[in-house]
Amino acid sequence: MRILLVTLSEYLPFALTQVLNQDLDYCAIVVDEPEVAKKILANVPQLRDKIYPFYELKECIQNFHYDFLLCVYPSWNELSKKFKKLGLPKNKLVDLTMIHTPDNFLLERAMRYFDEHAAEFEMFATGASRIQFGLDTTKFKRKLFNFGNTSEDLYYNYQVARHVLSQTGGGEK
Repeated sequence: MRILLVTLSEYLPFALTQVLNQDLDYCAIVVDEPEVAKKILANVPQLRDKIYPFYELKECIQNFHYDFLLCVYPSWNELSKKFKKLGLPKNKLVDLTMIHTPDNFLLERAMRYFDEHAAEFEMFATGASRIQFGLDTTKFKRKLFNFGNTSEDLYYNYQVARHVLSQTGGGEK
């Protein structure tokens, strides 16, 4: 699988080591500060030579063969408009813009904690920010674990619920 990566130079080490595998087949890495990115990748010549500046994004999208464009970039709205304007097919875009946010790591930590202490909880809640900030777990007679997250993503709420139910034997004790 060939990847066209679009990110900020400051996120490059995180993207390559914590999010992606640097052994993926990258056709290009488009960044805001190419010289900084090249210094970061000084010991990785196979990637260092694939660094391009943002002003060459159009050429990279149009001229490189890639299966997916992976975006690890905080200002998604402005960049998504640019991708559309440049004619990037929607089925080639993988948005990893929120991967660097603390909420993703808090959810992972919550899942790990729940896995270790599942027997202590009788109920769980999942949902968006209203659940995250609106439920006072101390007001319930039964012990409740709150998986509420600022994300409005129903798919991941379903995955959390599915995981919890698999840990607790389908909800039966």
